[in-house]
Amino acid sequence: MKKLILSAILFISMGTVAMAQNKDVKVKKTPEERAQKATDMLDKKLSLSADQKSKIYALNLEDMKKAKGNHVKGEKRDFTAMKTAMDERDAKINNILNDKQRIGYKEWKETRKTHMKDHAGKHKGEKHKKGEKGNERHEPVKN
Repeated sequence: MKKLILSAILFISMGTVAMAQNKDVKVKKTPEERAQKATDMLDKKLSLSADQKSKIYALNLEDMKKAKGNHVKGEKRDFTAMKTAMDERDAKINNILNDKQRIGYKEWKETRKTHMKDHAGKHKGEKHKKGEKGNERHEPVKN
């Protein structure tokens, strides 16, 4: 009987250890790494000059540091402030770009926006679509 109990405990603990090893640990990137990645992505999409690339990197780095400092873990994010900051950043980036690049930047932002909406819709699932059961508002019954 003791061997059976010990075997069961050993089997359960091995399963727990195996499951713990399979979890993907998301590594947080530094503001410098995120700014470099964002700058490289824009360079790839818009063929930036060296001067434009350095200006956009400095802008991205400043914004990434601000964003890191503004968010306190566990608190709800202020999406209005985030939207305002994003609009200001876009205006600064547009001032750095030439006319052809501005058009490409605008198109890239639109495709990214639709991609993000599609991606968010997949995570919400089918039950959150308008008009489906569970999401409707019910009027009180009048007697």
